[in-house]
Amino acid sequence: MRTALHGLVALCLLGLGGLSMATTLYRWVDAQGVVHYSDTPHEGAQVIQISGAQTYHGASAAPTPGVTAAQPAGKKPEPYDACSITSPAPDSNLYAPDSVAVSVEVSPALHDGDQLTVQVDGRQLQGAEGAQSFVIPEPERGDHSISAQVRSPEGVMLCNAPPVTFSVTKPSVNSPNNPVKPH
Repeated sequence: MRTALHGLVALCLLGLGGLSMATTLYRWVDAQGVVHYSDTPHEGAQVIQISGAQTYHGASAAPTPGVTAAQPAGKKPEPYDACSITSPAPDSNLYAPDSVAVSVEVSPALHDGDQLTVQVDGRQLQGAEGAQSFVIPEPERGDHSISAQVRSPEGVMLCNAPPVTFSVTKPSVNSPNNPVKPH
């Protein structure tokens, strides 16, 4: 549908020639991480405004001496089938952890240039470039939510992992003994 939609938009723009035209499209990612485009509204869709076509008319059709023609763009990498947070387990309750390991699985593997971002309670975790494992140092007591996305170099979301929640329990000043590891 995506290719057909791009073709339809291109046809409309060519048919109208120099007229200025704006089109509204909708973009959303389904539960399997597949990106969809449509000209009809969809729940949770991002609105995209497309204005008239950009054109360029060169001075001559002959290539400039000393300049090589651009190579055709390579085959686009296949879209992501899935991305998910594999650690910590959903709805887990951790007792007084020093840190929490966060792991994300992306299928197929992360493409060159794409970036995996992980947020805990809305704050981005820092990790090495291309990393799929992160660490939450000294997590605070309470409930926490982890989200992860794969984004293209242009910032377009390519895959969105279902969020995972977990909670951290710590000893109380009134009851400092650890029920799991008594002194």
